[in-house]
Amino acid sequence: MQHTEMTISVQSFQAPPNSYATKLGTPSHCNGSKRLSSAPRPNFYERLRSINQGTPIGSLPPEILCHIFEMANHSKSTDRWSPLDQRSPLPVTFSQVSGYWRDVALEDPLLWTHVDISPPWSFNRICMDLSRAKSCPLSINLTIPGIAFGYLLTPSAINASASILCDIIAPHLPRCRKLVIKGDFCQLEPLFVGLMKTLYNTATPLLEHLVIHPTGVRHLVTEAAAHSFAHGVPPLSHLRVTSAMTPFLPHLDTLTTLHLSAGDRRALDVADFSTLSISCPHLKTLAVYDDAISGPWPPEATITFPSLHSLQIYGSFMSVSDLLRVVEAPILEDLVITPFAASDLTEYRQHAAYSPSKFSALRSITLSPVSSSGFALLVEAAECFPTVELVMIPNIHADSFRDVFTGENSEVVWPKMRGLALRNIDLMSMEKLLPVLAFREATGRPLQKLYLDSASLKRISSMLHLVPQNVNVLEFDIWSTLHDEDLQDEAAHFVGNDFDFIV
Repeated sequence: MQHTEMTISVQSFQAPPNSYATKLGTPSHCNGSKRLSSAPRPNFYERLRSINQGTPIGSLPPEILCHIFEMANHSKSTDRWSPLDQRSPLPVTFSQVSGYWRDVALEDPLLWTHVDISPPWSFNRICMDLSRAKSCPLSINLTIPGIAFGYLLTPSAINASASILCDIIAPHLPRCRKLVIKGDFCQLEPLFVGLMKTLYNTATPLLEHLVIHPTGVRHLVTEAAAHSFAHGVPPLSHLRVTSAMTPFLPHLDTLTTLHLSAGDRRALDVADFSTLSISCPHLKTLAVYDDAISGPWPPEATITFPSLHSLQIYGSFMSVSDLLRVVEAPILEDLVITPFAASDLTEYRQHAAYSPSKFSALRSITLSPVSSSGFALLVEAAECFPTVELVMIPNIHADSFRDVFTGENSEVVWPKMRGLALRNIDLMSMEKLLPVLAFREATGRPLQKLYLDSASLKRISSMLHLVPQNVNVLEFDIWSTLHDEDLQDEAAHFVGNDFDFIV
C-alpha cells in the first residue's frame, strides 16, 4: 500500500474569535508571538476526513471495506483473542483507525457477532457487542483462562457476578448459532450452574455448533446433561462434549460432527458408544480424545456408522486397535491417529489378516510418530490400509522417513499413494525427501502432488527446481487443516507442533 505524506501547516488554520482554540488562550511557551489555533472542532475533523478519503484505502466503497473487515475478522489469526490479551479485538481496532473506518465498522453488524464472555469480563463491552450485532445470529464463547487466579481475578468475584452475566446473555440465546463453554470450573461451580440453567431454560432454535467441555465439576456435569434441551433439540451439526454427558444426549438427527473427550476421566463404555451411533445416524466426523471410550471390547462387537467419512483419534487413547476392529464405516475416507505409537495397530493388523477387508474406501491417512524409530511403523500402517492415496505426516524425522519410503527391500510403501503432505521441512529435510521422490518414480509409482506449508516452501525455495517435473508442489498446512478451536491443547502437541523426537 502506498503511503501519502500529509503536512499540515499551523498557519493554515485561523481561529475565529469565538473558537474553541481562542477560548483556551495562548500557551505561555509561545511568548504571544505565535498563537496555536485551529478551526472549530467539527470543521477540523471534516477536513481530516476529506483528506483521509483522498487516500487509496479511504476511497474504498463501504461495501468493499466491510468485506475486507469481515475476511480479516474470520481469519485463523484472530480466533484466539481473549479478554486477557492486551491487543484489542480486531473490530475495535478497525473502528479506531479513522472516522470513515469507524462509521463503516459500527454499521456492519457481522463484525460484532463473535461475543467473548470469558472472565475477566466487562459487562459494558459485552452489552456493546450484543447491541452492535443487532439481530444477526451470534457466536458466544466462554473459556476459563488457563491462569492462576490473582488479586484482580478471583473465583469469588467471578461467581458473585455470574448471575448478572447470565441475565445479560439469556435474551440473546435464541439467536445464538454457536455456543462454547469450556475450561476448568473447579472453583467456579456457581458460574457453571448458572450458565447451564440459563441454557436449558432457554429455547435455542438456531443453535448449530455447541461445545460444552467443563473440567473440575464432574458431579455437576451429569445433572446438567440430564436437563439439556428441555425446550427442544436445536438443529445441531457440530457438538463437543465429555463422555459423562454422552448417555444423556437425545436423538440428534442433524448432527454431522462429534468431538468426544474424557473430561474428568469418566470413560464411555462400549454399550453407550453403540447407543451413540444409533442416536447420531448421519455422523460424518468423529473425533475421540484420550480414553473417552474404554473396554472391555467384546470380540464380536460391531458398531456401525453408516455415514462416517472421517475418524480422528487424538491423545493417549489406548484402544486404537479395538476401536478400529469394532467400528464399521463402509464409506470412511479419512483416518487420523496422533500420536502414532508402536502398539496402536498391532492387534488390528492381526485381526485384519483373518477378516474381510475393512475401510476399502479409505483414501487419506494422517499419522504422527512420536519417535524416530516409530517411522518404521508406517510400513505396518500401509499393510493395514493399502488403499490410501494421500499420506499426511505433520512431524518428520528426515533420516527415518527416507529409510522407510525408499524401501530397503525395494518395496513401495503405499503403492497407491499419489499425494504426500508434510510440514516443517528445511533444506536438510529436503535433501532426504528428494531420494524418496526419485525412488517412487523409478519404481513406476510416482508421486503426483507434494503438499508443504508456507514456511517450508520459503525455506526450500532454492531447491524446488530439483523436484521432478511431474510432481506438483502445492501449499497446504496439515496443522491448519486439522487444527480446530475444539482441538484440545494436549492433542495439538501431536498435530504439527515442533518437538524433539524420542530416539
